[in-house]
Amino acid sequence: MKRRATKGLLLAGVWLLGCASPAFHINDRSDVNAYVVRGKAPTSEASPGGLRFKPGLCDARELQPDGRPLTEANIIEFLNKQQLDVRIERPRSDLIYLIVGGAGTDVPVRLRVAVLKNADEAGLELHEALLQHGPGAWGVRRSNLAVLGQIGSLADDLTFAAKTRLSCWGMFMTAGRDDTYSVPGGYREL
Repeated sequence: MKRRATKGLLLAGVWLLGCASPAFHINDRSDVNAYVVRGKAPTSEASPGGLRFKPGLCDARELQPDGRPLTEANIIEFLNKQQLDVRIERPRSDLIYLIVGGAGTDVPVRLRVAVLKNADEAGLELHEALLQHGPGAWGVRRSNLAVLGQIGSLADDLTFAAKTRLSCWGMFMTAGRDDTYSVPGGYREL
C-alpha cells in the first residue's frame, strides 16, 4: 500500500511538469520524417497508429533483448556513449532524474528513471504513468527499467527518442487519449 501511495505522489509530481503545453521542442531543424515512416493507418497527435521507426535506425546488437536486471547506470552509460550531456538528480533514494542535453532541444530534457523488480513491473509502471499524463507523454522500457520522458509533441518525442537512440535502447511507448501505443521498428521485448 505504501508503494502505491509513493508511486502516486511521484507520478503526480511529474504530471505537474508538463500538463499545459509541450515542455521541450526540437530546435535544430531535425525532421521526424528522417526517423519514422507512416503506414496505412491514420495518425494524429493523439494516436500514433501506423508509425514505425525506419529500418536501419538501430544496429542489430542494440536490438537484442536484455533479460538481466538493470540499474540506472545502464541507461546513463548508454546515453554517455551517444555523447550526450547527462546530469543526474537524485532527490530521494527511490527517485532518479536524468537531465539530458546535447540532443538538439531548446532545453535539456528530463527523464524519470524507475528501477523495478522485473520487466513486467517496469511495463506496468510505464503504462500507468503514460495514461496518467495523457497525450504528449512518452517513455521507453528495457528489462526492469521504466523511463518516463518529458512531455513534448508526438513529433518532438519521436525525434528525441530517435536522435538519442533511446528508441534503440528501449521499447518506445506514447500515450493517446485513453490508451498507450508502442511504436515498432526499434527495440522490443516479447
